[in-house]
Amino acid sequence: TIARLPSPWPFIHCLPPISHTMVESARVRVPVGHPPAVFCTPGNRDLCERVVDHLSWSLGRVRFSTGGSGIYVRLEQSVANSDVFVICSRDDLETEVNFMLFQLLFLIDAIKAESPDRITVVLPCVEYSRQDRRFEAGESIAPKAILDMLVTSGADRFVTIDLHNQAESGFCPSNAVLDELTPEKYFAHFIRESVPHFNPEETLVCATDAGGAKRARKMADELQVGFMMADKFRSKVGDVSQVKIIADATVNPKNVIIVDDMFDTCGSLVKVVEAVHTYVPGAKIFAVGTHGYFSKDAVDKIAPFVKDKTLTWIAVSNTVSQRQTKKKFEEAGVAEYLKVVDMSRLLAGAIIRVHLGASLNLPKFRQLGPGIADPVLAEAAFVPTSQYALLATSVS
Repeated sequence: TIARLPSPWPFIHCLPPISHTMVESARVRVPVGHPPAVFCTPGNRDLCERVVDHLSWSLGRVRFSTGGSGIYVRLEQSVANSDVFVICSRDDLETEVNFMLFQLLFLIDAIKAESPDRITVVLPCVEYSRQDRRFEAGESIAPKAILDMLVTSGADRFVTIDLHNQAESGFCPSNAVLDELTPEKYFAHFIRESVPHFNPEETLVCATDAGGAKRARKMADELQVGFMMADKFRSKVGDVSQVKIIADATVNPKNVIIVDDMFDTCGSLVKVVEAVHTYVPGAKIFAVGTHGYFSKDAVDKIAPFVKDKTLTWIAVSNTVSQRQTKKKFEEAGVAEYLKVVDMSRLLAGAIIRVHLGASLNLPKFRQLGPGIADPVLAEAAFVPTSQYALLATSVS
């Protein structure tokens, strides 16, 4: 009797006959797909664990160490024929950003050497994203260089959230794909729940500059509220730039939500808060940004505005770990005014769709928010590794 195994392995039929007893004892397994595997770099492990919890999967086993010879990375499980996802998110308490990028580079190289089917790198925040153009001759375009380096190391696809400049998606090499996710649904849900007595007719969304107007308009459309914009200008050559508000003079909002893609040194944010407070002194001001770096003396700049209630609270996502930021806010005595919005469900929904070969650009996915059940993500628990092999126990 010959055990009939499915194509595409017709050469199997040329093998000598296999008895039923032999098949039962050997328990032959035939690969029929690419099982998922998820790894993460040491930074922001909390976000990674939240993502795999949504997927009902488990994190892959990998060992990182640092010694006299530098960074050492070793996989502790097989990823042959697997659909591999690598989550790399910044945590300044864990490691410095450039060190983190080298950890990611070496991890991708280690995975590539084990013959996976595909490697998808999940970068919740693309580092160096502000260096996206040449203002002067001789400057580098850092995000492009990083993506080129990762693709050379073995990455096939990238998933990120809220690029600083949407043109950066064109930095991805032609032999790879970059998908950008948008967080408006998640921030809008948070704003509706966190702004006291939220009323769309009494609320405006404010862009920090002309470059962020499109992003702020998306948020305004999601919240179904009005729009205003801060603009920097100089009254004459040599003067210090001033911030003026461009808005409908007939509108007198009770709530103003300042929207930006990232809060870094927070110099622009502070100027916009001052300008909005001058324009509508009685309004409550809130700030929302996707990526929270809060570098240098950013918290010291923000703290006075929070303490005197000019700025009610500031919210960022966990695309960048906020452990160090929370320490800075605690030291400044304003810890309760920092809000963190979780993006793990958004990333998990993207990962399961990439794994199943579904598009990330379909409205059914783009319109999902934290308050709406994700039917595809709900099925992720039923995609265990064991489904990716057929047990050849039947004979003909």
